[in-house]
Amino acid sequence: MSHNLIYTDSASRKVSLAVPVTPVAGTLNVFIYENGEQVHEVTTVIAETDGLSFTLPFFLTQNDRQLEVRWQFNYVEDSATHAYDQTTYVEVVRPIIPIAKVKEILGAGFDDADAETVEQSVRYIIQAHTGQSFGKFTGVKRAYGKGDHFLRLPDRLLEFTSLNGSIAWADYASIDNHGWSLSVKGYFGIPPVKADYNGINEMTSPVPITVPYRATPAFVAGAVYDIDGVWGWNYVPAPVVEAAMLLIHDYACADATYRDRFLTSMTAADWRIQFHAGAFQDTGNVRANQLLEDYVIKRGWVVF
Repeated sequence: MSHNLIYTDSASRKVSLAVPVTPVAGTLNVFIYENGEQVHEVTTVIAETDGLSFTLPFFLTQNDRQLEVRWQFNYVEDSATHAYDQTTYVEVVRPIIPIAKVKEILGAGFDDADAETVEQSVRYIIQAHTGQSFGKFTGVKRAYGKGDHFLRLPDRLLEFTSLNGSIAWADYASIDNHGWSLSVKGYFGIPPVKADYNGINEMTSPVPITVPYRATPAFVAGAVYDIDGVWGWNYVPAPVVEAAMLLIHDYACADATYRDRFLTSMTAADWRIQFHAGAFQDTGNVRANQLLEDYVIKRGWVVF
């Protein structure tokens, strides 16, 4: 099962399948799926010397997403006809820094493939350090109630259309904490609504008040909430871009090879290289760590 990486809004959207056989004419079918649902049928496939390829439609590359490509065809081997049915995976992601800019930072001698490798490495380091990605995703994510008037979210929410299939939530809830929680609008004391798996329930009966005062929670503890909306970031924040540029410069530096191999000291006749212990912590760059500090998620929450 191969993996294809394509950047959002990219002109280069080639998806390849490396196989040593040629499909029998009229038997080739290629379908693209997302979350188990077919989203596109590929009608133009190019036969190459080392396999097959097609261009991913542009409409599928405008947001981050995970796609599955199913290849089905017959082929002839040793005078016998066999069936081929396999799935490859396509990851559409927003680069933290455009590839052209990465090449500019790296300097002469680096091609697109080199720049893409560096971009991926830097992106993975930043994602691992912060606990979040900086792309944009449309779809459903799941959260769990904690018995509070607000709902902690698994990712940063930009806008939402429904919760557990109910669009009525748009009138009752608002996005708070810079996108990391949903709250009941105008919540002061006992809320007029209560949420469970079936949606919004208006609370018409009197609610007893005890001492000490405790309001009835809007989001039931242990309840499952499926939020359909737009997640992530409309753009990569400037401090994250700056941190990525610093890390790319580190990769362009020859010392990065020694650091990647965990060498803290290397001595020759007239020189010596020794790294500070911080070179192996977090991103490995103290300035990048400082730039990313406000975007690090701690215990499921992002710090702003």
